[in-house]
Amino acid sequence: MASKQSIATADVISPHQSPLAGVRVLFVAPDDYPAFRVDLVELFSNHLVGRGLKIDWSLRPYTDGPKRVDVRGAERFYIARRQMTEKFGSLRYMMAETRLRLKLAWRATRGEYNLIQIRDQPLWGIVYGIAARISGTPFVFWMSYPVLEARMRIALHNLVPMSLPARFVRLAYAVIGSVLFYRVVLPLSDHVIVQSKRMLERVAERGIPTKKMTPIPMGVTVERYNPASIPATDDPRLIGKKSMAYMCADVLNLTTRLTFEALALLVANGYDTVLVIIGAVSAHEREQLASQLDRLGLSERVIFTGRLPLVEALGWVKRVDVCLSPFEMDAAQQVATPTKLVEYMAMGRPIVATVHYDQSEVVNRSGAGIVTAFSGEAIAEGVARLFDDPVKARTMAAKGPVWVKANRDYARLADEVERVYTSLLAR
Repeated sequence: MASKQSIATADVISPHQSPLAGVRVLFVAPDDYPAFRVDLVELFSNHLVGRGLKIDWSLRPYTDGPKRVDVRGAERFYIARRQMTEKFGSLRYMMAETRLRLKLAWRATRGEYNLIQIRDQPLWGIVYGIAARISGTPFVFWMSYPVLEARMRIALHNLVPMSLPARFVRLAYAVIGSVLFYRVVLPLSDHVIVQSKRMLERVAERGIPTKKMTPIPMGVTVERYNPASIPATDDPRLIGKKSMAYMCADVLNLTTRLTFEALALLVANGYDTVLVIIGAVSAHEREQLASQLDRLGLSERVIFTGRLPLVEALGWVKRVDVCLSPFEMDAAQQVATPTKLVEYMAMGRPIVATVHYDQSEVVNRSGAGIVTAFSGEAIAEGVARLFDDPVKARTMAAKGPVWVKANRDYARLADEVERVYTSLLAR
């Protein structure tokens, strides 16, 4: 238990330091290493580590490599051996990861951490929840996504090609895991971080007290999204045309198709318009999209930027007239807090977003855009309103950065996480 006492001994905290100074957290998550998700990098590695928090990470290596511990200042990354080219490479990696995480759980049981946090790994929550109870360490479960519900949906609707036995295994995992998660893991936790108010409501319907949960939505670090410091792209394909941008991670989904439909309707109504798709597009995906665009007569009106560094991507956002944020309202997506929406707003762009719990609230409260129905026709109508009234578009755009800084800046969200952590540690 010596390390738990180190907050008061080895790490002397002055009155001017953050209450997190010297606190060591074990953070287990299914995310790739090196981490790229903005909430991990900005919220934790930037803001919270900057306040003195120390983190031991268990993430999944993106590429093959040996077992190791990468030390980066106050962060230690525990990485299991991964060699996918070997025979049974996936199975060997799973076994190596399990051994590593059991060792970390043993360290947690001995009280080597001030706080234990598991993200989006329901069954590991049982192991670490028990370790936390034995050691008396506060235990936080972070729900950034309804993992079990998503797995069940994929299996039921066969959204990912798989054999019938594989579908059965996935369904069984989702059903059994859901029972264990809501009846064992979350009751074991001292606090639950959820991504949105809607997720809080849904978890509360399963019997978890609302006072035990805190919504922490996706956000941005406003210093990185400062339109004054980011040059707009000067691509000649935009000269003399009205333009829209859509930032996306999956170009083959329904939402991308809606942006194409909106573009086709705008062109048919006389608007000389181009659509910029910002995000990675593989050769296979580009081939599939080409036939769809040819059929709609839009081949020369869609620009695929591919994966870009952040500043270059934001340069496109700054240059276009309107930014699009269509978002589905299925059971998994309705609890999300779309990052692209606040990225657009931070860059001072007018938005056309579709009806969605978080998006509707953000756009309506900020006044930074228009909310439409989830259809190509409705999106086109919203965009046309902004094209036709540039003064209104500029007025809406100016409201975005102010609202984001006050509500979705990671510096502010870090305050919320700090409040949760210090409250748990004070007990």
